[in-house]
Amino acid sequence: MLTDLRVAVLIAAKDLRQRLRDRSAILVSIVAPLGLAIIFSGLLGNATTFHARYVVADLDGGQLAGILRSGVIGSLASQGIADVTDAKTRDEAIALVTDGKADTAFVIPAGFTAAINAGQGATLELAGARNAALETEVARAVAQRFGDNVVTVQLAVATASKLNGAPLDQAATGAIVSAASSATPAVFLTDDVARLRQLSMATYFSASMAILFLFFSAQIGIVSLFDERRAGTLARILAGPIRPWSVLLGKLLAGFAMGLVSITVLVGATTVALGADWGPPLGVALIAVMAIIAAIGISTLVASFAKTGESAGAAGSAVAITLGVLGGSFTLSSQSPDSMATLALFTPHGWFLRGLGELHGTGATAADALPAAGVLLAMGVVTLALGLVRARTLVTAR
Repeated sequence: MLTDLRVAVLIAAKDLRQRLRDRSAILVSIVAPLGLAIIFSGLLGNATTFHARYVVADLDGGQLAGILRSGVIGSLASQGIADVTDAKTRDEAIALVTDGKADTAFVIPAGFTAAINAGQGATLELAGARNAALETEVARAVAQRFGDNVVTVQLAVATASKLNGAPLDQAATGAIVSAASSATPAVFLTDDVARLRQLSMATYFSASMAILFLFFSAQIGIVSLFDERRAGTLARILAGPIRPWSVLLGKLLAGFAMGLVSITVLVGATTVALGADWGPPLGVALIAVMAIIAAIGISTLVASFAKTGESAGAAGSAVAITLGVLGGSFTLSSQSPDSMATLALFTPHGWFLRGLGELHGTGATAADALPAAGVLLAMGVVTLALGLVRARTLVTAR
């Protein structure tokens, strides 16, 4: 047993030396995933931040227009959500949006307050830039909320008028408006610290590229069997006192070591270069090792159906990319439809990212990654067992 293990380690060491001398292995295992992580993080790094630029043209100057400008739109500025500026005319406000100096313009028309006080309809105009869809939707939501409040005030005024037996004067109407705008809300919202399980952009794409290219690293050992069979070196190895299982174990160890080097370098490099936060080291190590086992198992099973090294490599790459797409390596899980989130649960990529997410948040420990690690291990054990049964013919002398 010790002899077989020693032979397997020697075979793995030989394969690793060959692969490290091969620049393409370093390119696929380290350079490519690190480069793509940097690109994705740079392109989408600001996707979670929001800050709008609004301009308001108050052509009315009435009480309700003032409440809308200062109390509603102005609150966005006080909360740091948006910068709000004023324009004297509608054309000036539209020009600021057209020139890219503002995202959305609020135009409050003349007669706005009088129309509402009279119980009539009033129009609030919004003009948004083409490249500011989110900012415009936020402005639309603000305007809609104000409109809902106006309806409430109009209903209150109508009810008071009916009870009074005569239309209310401007002072009474203004009192109702003021009371409505300053009323204590029925529901209070308080801030609390929640246990977030969310990866930052840098961490998410670093992890997604790591698990994607882990499959390319993990299949190196098993695919090399085809090359050695073709070159005749495998037959010469098996001609000696070496059992076939020792050779196969050595190939799997080479894939494991290559995957471990790849993911270790990526964790360190992205932490330094991108500021990625992978989580508690012990939990990350557990998830990474289980992911490598899953990648080796799936790669072995896929390669067992191939006839040549080229077809094994191509099939392994196709499976890796397909699983990456389904598992969320290219899109944020929060932006994916529910069907894709369900499909991700059938991929090691999805569970790898899920496990890392469990390691983030207040009080997170390595134990939180155990469920995801267990699923990854199960995937690896099942597929590896099936793959080894089928791949035994690859290590028989011909």
